[in-house]
Amino acid sequence: MNNGKKLKETLKRLDYPEAHELQAEAFDWLFENDAVAPFLDWFIDNVGPANVLSKQEIAEFHTLESSGDGVLEGEKLNTALRSSNTGDEDDLSPEKLKDDIEAMEEELHRAQKNRKSLLQLRNKLSLHHTSLTHQLTKLTPVESHTESQYKNMLENSQEDNFKVNTSLDDLNKTITELVALSAKSLDTQHAPFMSQQPLQAFHQSEESYTQALKQFTKRQFFEGIAQLAGHNEGSRYELLEVSEPGSLVIRGEQCHVTEADCEELARLKTLYPASQRGYMKALLEESRVTAAHRLAEKRLDSISHQLYPRDVHSLSEKLEQCERQKNAALNQAVQIWESEIPRLLEVNASLQATHILSGDYNLKVARQDYFTSKQEKLIELLSVQRARKEFLDMAYEVEAHHHRATHRLMTASTKLLQQDLTMHHRSMGFLSDPDLNINTETRSTVDSRDQTVNRLHEMIGLGGKQEQQLFLTYSGLLEDSRVFVNRLSSLRDNLRLAWDSQEGQLAALERNLTQCENMVYAGSTTKDGQPVLTPPAILDGIAQLERMLEDLTQGMMDLMGDYNNKLKTLKSDPLLSEQRQLFVYFFTEPVQLKRQLQSLSQQLQALTIS
Repeated sequence: MNNGKKLKETLKRLDYPEAHELQAEAFDWLFENDAVAPFLDWFIDNVGPANVLSKQEIAEFHTLESSGDGVLEGEKLNTALRSSNTGDEDDLSPEKLKDDIEAMEEELHRAQKNRKSLLQLRNKLSLHHTSLTHQLTKLTPVESHTESQYKNMLENSQEDNFKVNTSLDDLNKTITELVALSAKSLDTQHAPFMSQQPLQAFHQSEESYTQALKQFTKRQFFEGIAQLAGHNEGSRYELLEVSEPGSLVIRGEQCHVTEADCEELARLKTLYPASQRGYMKALLEESRVTAAHRLAEKRLDSISHQLYPRDVHSLSEKLEQCERQKNAALNQAVQIWESEIPRLLEVNASLQATHILSGDYNLKVARQDYFTSKQEKLIELLSVQRARKEFLDMAYEVEAHHHRATHRLMTASTKLLQQDLTMHHRSMGFLSDPDLNINTETRSTVDSRDQTVNRLHEMIGLGGKQEQQLFLTYSGLLEDSRVFVNRLSSLRDNLRLAWDSQEGQLAALERNLTQCENMVYAGSTTKDGQPVLTPPAILDGIAQLERMLEDLTQGMMDLMGDYNNKLKTLKSDPLLSEQRQLFVYFFTEPVQLKRQLQSLSQQLQALTIS
């Protein structure tokens, strides 16, 4: 017989009210407490009907209290008992003596039985103590080994804790510095990041540089070409057309450029003889003037030195001689001018084309060299400007890369810390769960401190027979769980049937509505839609019915919302649920209400004892 059954039999022997309705398994958990178990064993072995006051004795005691004579207590009661007269024992009747002897014999028999049980219990405890001592001897090295392992694990845990604290301090310091740096970045005058620096001065300098580069390009490639090619001299003929850049290249010239060069060359060939004649005339005139100048100087020198003769006849002869020399020279010059010069001009004209073409080629080469040098200079300047811009872009990209890396590190740190915090809360929740406590023996009753099973019992909704129990049992919980599963299955089946029925009713309603529309709107040819129902009273009735239906639906929804709120309140507060059940028992089952109150009082007494 287990301890719960022994306690139940003792309560029956003491005539405890409704002791036959109690379950023995409900008292097993009381013997798990080492502080209460010895008292319960003593109570089972020593307390009997003789230790219980009868109703008559209780009534006499209450009468004595109400009489006002006073009740002896403590030391006064012991003194009165010692000094009381024992002569009344002679007046005892034989029947009473016989009853006293039988009671004493029963008490002696029970004491002997208790003595035997105590001896057996002592022997069992001695054997148990010996086995425990032997086991303790075996566990001593295991305990020392476990203690050493515990110390090592504790040291490792402390080292890990120190490392974690150091890492957290470093992380906190770094985050503090980042926050301070971000707070400092709000000041635009002392912004630490390059992306926060104003770029107005840079843009202005780049704009000035671009304008200067534009002016340099115009001056080197457009405005200074005329000075380079000698375009400001109108007396020169040139094949280089400065207004057309396509004519300034050497290779890859277009056809119209070549044709224009040919036409210009033909024109120059045509103009060459006349220009050369004019040139030669100018040279002759220059030579004549130069010779006349030298002759005049010579004559002046001769006159000044008196080298000429004074005789007129000699002078006349010398003058005639000079005239003859002059005429001969003129005749010779005319012959050369009319016969030799045209032939030489024709020969020189063919040679002049080569000279012109070589000069044009040299001019184009010089122009191309000029363009190449200026283009390289311009490319160098543009490369410098582009390098500045790309350097700025690279600096922004590097800073953005570091910002993104910092953001990723911060996000990863936040996620890791959040995961560690979640795992810590979960571990603490697991450790605080009484289900994780290892029990030495299997319990059949539910511990009142086990909130998980108690909440499960509340969700399942135990009622009826189980509500009369003083404690919850696992077997009853399993049985009610099976009932709950069966109810859930039946509710799902009913819901499925109701859904199918609703679908069928909706389909039938749609078919009837279609038939009604066909009957009402048959033969309608209006373009603005279906005609209005006649008479108007039907339409008003339908509108009123729809409003009533909407009001009814809204009222039902409000009622359902109120019901759900009250249901949630009752489910969240078990005291309200218990109070509601007590109110129901008060109006329907007073006997059940009395039993429920007795059960609650027993629970309170059990909690007081524990």
